[in-house]
Amino acid sequence: MSMRTQWSVLRRHSLMPALVLLQVALACAILCNVLFLVQQRLAPMLAPSGIAADELILIDQMASRQQPWTAAEVRRGEQVLRQVPGVRDASAAFGLPMVSGALMDMALQGGNGVKLGANGYLGEGLVKTLGLQLVAGRDFLPDEYRDFGMGGEGNSKWDPGAPQPVIITRALADQLFDDGHALGKVLLDPSDRQSHGYQVVGIVRHLLRNQLGLATDGRADNTILLARRIGSTSMLSFAVRVDPAMHDAVLKRVAAAIQREFGAKMREKLTARVSFYSERRAQAFESQRAALWLYAGVTLAVVIVTVIGIMGLTGFWVQKRTRQIGIRRALGARRADILRYFLAENVLIVSVGVMVGMVFAYLGNLLLMRHYELPHLPWVYLPVGALVMLILGQLAVLGPALRAAAVSPVVATRSV
Repeated sequence: MSMRTQWSVLRRHSLMPALVLLQVALACAILCNVLFLVQQRLAPMLAPSGIAADELILIDQMASRQQPWTAAEVRRGEQVLRQVPGVRDASAAFGLPMVSGALMDMALQGGNGVKLGANGYLGEGLVKTLGLQLVAGRDFLPDEYRDFGMGGEGNSKWDPGAPQPVIITRALADQLFDDGHALGKVLLDPSDRQSHGYQVVGIVRHLLRNQLGLATDGRADNTILLARRIGSTSMLSFAVRVDPAMHDAVLKRVAAAIQREFGAKMREKLTARVSFYSERRAQAFESQRAALWLYAGVTLAVVIVTVIGIMGLTGFWVQKRTRQIGIRRALGARRADILRYFLAENVLIVSVGVMVGMVFAYLGNLLLMRHYELPHLPWVYLPVGALVMLILGQLAVLGPALRAAAVSPVVATRSV
């Protein structure tokens, strides 16, 4: 039977096809947006951290009571931590993976004119302490560091006639330079025309940013290291690299050393948070995992309702046309012809449904962007959702279509 004839039959009996079409359209719209939301949640969870995750202790929530800690006190704190048995290295820092209390947003412009935002990490010796893997260039030289103060004095200005040395990730190099060759090149700050920019002296393979909400769409590694050591500051954090074989014991020793060295000057009722990176990561993604379970439940419910709906409506449609099917069988139609007819008819209905559903998905995303500040739905999710619905539609109609193909030609004579 030709497609034109099938359309003619569907127009004469439009209620059932219209119900299936509407159900498919709504399911497609929901599925496209849910798939997009799942990807947004999964991207930070699956992104490589780039650090020695099993060896890293993070220390934050250290706020001075009155006077800021001096640069000398910060250096002494680093030395005390390095002397703790089981500690391999320690660095005072501003901005660390999974530490959201200290964020440095930076605007960068590369040689190809691309402008993007990145998170900045500051601290002396962070490449070694975090266990980063250099894929090009070098680490900062000792004389390249300048003091950086937070809430205190000692914020040394960079030489205004020279760009600041920085270390960036491989992902940033690929985004900011067409050939990815960023070593020795200068990055500009588009928000500061007076700045001489940043000169890339090293490139690391990965380094997860600490704004996890932006770690999507290839931006998880938008992170940059600056040659700044922590000077006089009222807010303090540390990264401590330890021997993984002394996991629990060294954690207690590090916590005790922090309390001895800085506890007397910390704000009342405030205790430094000392924990392993792996624990921080699990806590940071706890809400993400809960959201994924919710999306999985929504997706499963949509799939089940859609499949049951198509099966039920198509089964009713087959039952109403049992005599017509028997007549076609009596006129010589094979079972394969009947099966092919219902599958082709379902493809027509579902195809129109998914086209309408893609429009609904786009409009639904606009509403989500307006009320929940979600990013724009990439177009690639529309055909993906449509393809999933087409496959589900064919699987759902297969049972009723097989029952229709099994109708005997004798059925056509029962009402004669």
